[in-house]
Amino acid sequence: MLTSVLKQKQFPLWAGIALVWLMLATSIASAQTSHHAQQVLAQNSASQGAISQRRALQIVRQKFSGNVVSITEVSRGGGRYYRVRMDDNGNIFTVYVNAANGEVTRE
Repeated sequence: MLTSVLKQKQFPLWAGIALVWLMLATSIASAQTSHHAQQVLAQNSASQGAISQRRALQIVRQKFSGNVVSITEVSRGGGRYYRVRMDDNGNIFTVYVNAANGEVTRE
């Protein structure tokens, strides 16, 4: 479309070049912003702990039988934990997974 507009000489050549430059600059800025956003997300994930919610569920399922009822991120004793509620044939219990190191405790 841009080339057809330029061929019809509706725009001066400098305007076409400026438009192409603007599109290129916008594309580069968008790529840089996307890269920066990915870096921030990676830093936030690293600062939030080594264990993800998905990994916490894997750990709990390997150690305990029953169904997961819920999982919630909580603060406990100054640290971050995943509180996992389990149901083993009507026996409801709670398991905490330390988000920093994956250590599991049961209540």
